[in-house]
Amino acid sequence: MKKKIIAAGLLFLCCLRLCAQTVTVSGYVKDAASGAALQGVNIYAKSYRYGQTTDATGYFNLRLPAHKQVELTFSYVGYTKQVYSLAAERDTSLVVAMIQDNRLPDVHVYAPRRDFGVNNSQMSAIELPVAQVNALPALFGEVDVMKALQRLPGVQSAADGNAGIFVRGGNYDQNLITLDGSTLYNSEHLKGFVSALNADMIENIILYKGAFPARYGARLSSVVDIGMKEGDFEHHHGSLNIGMLSSRIHLEGPIRKGTTSFNLGARLSYFDAIVQPLLEEVYDKPSALQPYSNMNYYDVNAKVVHKFSEQDKLSAVFYWGKDVSDSSPTESHQQYSMASKTESGKEELTNFYDNQKSNSTNNTWGNIVSSLFWTHVTNKQLRVNTNLSYSRYNYQLKMTSKIHNQQHVKDRDENLRLEYEYKEDSYAQYHSGIDDAALTVDFRYAPNAQHQLRWGAKASLQQLTPTVDVYKRAKTIRWGVDGYHEKEQLVDTILGEKQKLRTAALYIEDDWELTKRWKMNVGLRYTLFAVKAKTYHSIEPRVSLRYLLTDDMALKASYSHMAQGIHLLSSSNLVMPSDIWVSITKDVPLMKADQWALGFNYTVSKGIDFSVEGYYKEMDNVIDYREGVSYMTSSGDWQEMIALGKGRAYGVELFLQKKTGKTTGWIGYTWSKSLRTYNRLGQEISGGKEFYAGNDRRNNLNLVLSHRFNKRWEVSAAWTYQTGRRGILSTTAIYGGKVDEYDPYGVPTSADSYKHGDGYGDIPDGATYFRKFSRFYTYSERNGYKLPDIHRLDVGVNYSVKHQRGESVIGLSIYNLYNQQNVSNVYIGYDKNKTVLKGVCMFPFMPSLNYTLKF
Repeated sequence: MKKKIIAAGLLFLCCLRLCAQTVTVSGYVKDAASGAALQGVNIYAKSYRYGQTTDATGYFNLRLPAHKQVELTFSYVGYTKQVYSLAAERDTSLVVAMIQDNRLPDVHVYAPRRDFGVNNSQMSAIELPVAQVNALPALFGEVDVMKALQRLPGVQSAADGNAGIFVRGGNYDQNLITLDGSTLYNSEHLKGFVSALNADMIENIILYKGAFPARYGARLSSVVDIGMKEGDFEHHHGSLNIGMLSSRIHLEGPIRKGTTSFNLGARLSYFDAIVQPLLEEVYDKPSALQPYSNMNYYDVNAKVVHKFSEQDKLSAVFYWGKDVSDSSPTESHQQYSMASKTESGKEELTNFYDNQKSNSTNNTWGNIVSSLFWTHVTNKQLRVNTNLSYSRYNYQLKMTSKIHNQQHVKDRDENLRLEYEYKEDSYAQYHSGIDDAALTVDFRYAPNAQHQLRWGAKASLQQLTPTVDVYKRAKTIRWGVDGYHEKEQLVDTILGEKQKLRTAALYIEDDWELTKRWKMNVGLRYTLFAVKAKTYHSIEPRVSLRYLLTDDMALKASYSHMAQGIHLLSSSNLVMPSDIWVSITKDVPLMKADQWALGFNYTVSKGIDFSVEGYYKEMDNVIDYREGVSYMTSSGDWQEMIALGKGRAYGVELFLQKKTGKTTGWIGYTWSKSLRTYNRLGQEISGGKEFYAGNDRRNNLNLVLSHRFNKRWEVSAAWTYQTGRRGILSTTAIYGGKVDEYDPYGVPTSADSYKHGDGYGDIPDGATYFRKFSRFYTYSERNGYKLPDIHRLDVGVNYSVKHQRGESVIGLSIYNLYNQQNVSNVYIGYDKNKTVLKGVCMFPFMPSLNYTLKF
């Protein structure tokens, strides 16, 4: 017993001595002029080959040998390097104020603040510098974060000019977009032509395409982590931008110098005032713009930060954005006749048709994002972040249609008389709402130079309100030789009810340098999903490995398992898609994904990096509409309208980036496939065979270049090529025993169609026979239609001049320089009384000017 006590005592003394051999050096790095925290500052102890970077609050924490002279170097792009020499006798806290380096005013450096290159264990991640986003050519001068992300390998756009993203074969709803830790459910304005993110307010953008750290969950395909800038703690300043599409204002400064700051940004668009008239002048068919005739948006961003001390800081974030996209009512009137030859060979009019149709669409959507973020730092290695957030998304779409068709035939007295009349009044109304409240507590601990531990918990409540309201009243009247006949159809269906999804998650991850060559990030996440009458459990392992071949080359490998508790019911129809958010239920299980990746990173020279990655992803319980379903015939439960299936995606990505110097840019290329299989009994799609997903786009090539000539002139260019997107188009009209929501009765072909019985046809004589059934549409292959490939060149020029009021910047952007007619969507139209498919090139050659005043 005494031996055990002695041994325990010796072990305790050894631990004390071991602890005493290291000290903690921690603190904050900020801008000397504004007092704003600087994220991504490199801190390096050369003699120990050990370093770190500051986080979003400018905080760092180093474990260093005690009783040694230590030299710490603080370096940051655009700032003067600083060196601190310390005698590491005890735990030390520092506040480092870095001074901007103005000695090279003609050189713009776009290096990311966080290095995911050779030395990092993280793979499948890219930080996009905001300064480079601002330098890219912009549609109508509107700087766009999401469109900049589309130019990265592994990321694809929904359509030409659209801001939505699809990552590594995943669906749109499989992207988690966070704004200072709070979820943004829709990142688009103007039907996707502009992103909902104001670049003036953004501090950093990190895209994770795989190898997800354990702290992230709830989505399968990507995480877009966006941090908002803190306001200047010392000086007031701002900017005003006037463009062809919108205007925006940005203000920041201290509320109380040194302790409290604000950052405020707002945008307001006027698409119908400048852009639409301009497009009408260049369109060969201006009527194609009618669906976009009344769409505009506005948004407001705000962030307030208060420092209680160097250890405690509270941030409040608010975002509010709304879109209105009501199309002007459209009317079409079609008249045509049919003739037959008499015995003498003369053509005589026998039938006359008069078809009228009118449509209107009312569409609104918006986001609210808010959060309180508290950061507390202890005196040593531990810090705690607590985030209380609330997000709201609301989407409304109502499509109204009226139809009036008539057929006149020649009677025995050689007069045209009304024989057939069809009237229809219908609408389809979609509503999708999400209310999301969440509490997250995150701990970070640095026990020594080789370990960076992170763990935490999250609890959230999501209330979803998916509703589809379909109404249709149709009346058919016929005057036959046997009298008057009338038939009426009424459909009034409401689908959907409120859903509540409760989640709770625990996670832990360790970034661990095993040896100089081996480094790993290993993590585990557990999530509980609770819905009515069902609870799901998900255990999600994550691991990333890095092996240094040389100081400039590294091999990386990763595996991650993800689970998702909400789905987006999205149609693949290229004519009129609709999107409804729904929760998992006891019958609709979690979506799950496993992703493997292998990569190679190479630092070619200072500021030039090359990487290649291959990935393979499997998805389970992805959902889609079943074949032939219709809201017109549904029993009222959306779960009966969907099929559950599997997905897989794989590809190769190449990325060459130059990050520093007067000339910067990148080349990114992706070859990929995305496939789906629905073969479960009773839920087969495409006969249970594997088919291409709607986001399958084989090739994606982007070339991006920016060059700064001097402190006044800067030019940029971006060229893109993408395989055309896929979708469903009706290819065949079939008569069958079900109600059709497009053309339920058809049009009789002759007066003889009603000469038997009651007009419904007792014998198969042409249209009379088919009167027993209704006509509906089908297609030859799921997502079998592919739009043409797209490519275009965008260029931009910025001219800056400083004056007494501040600085003025005049920007010229040309979207689609060589006027490539890229088809962004299609619609069904008529050409000489024949039904044809027509494509819309939303943005041909499109120059734009914008002016920015910085003060």
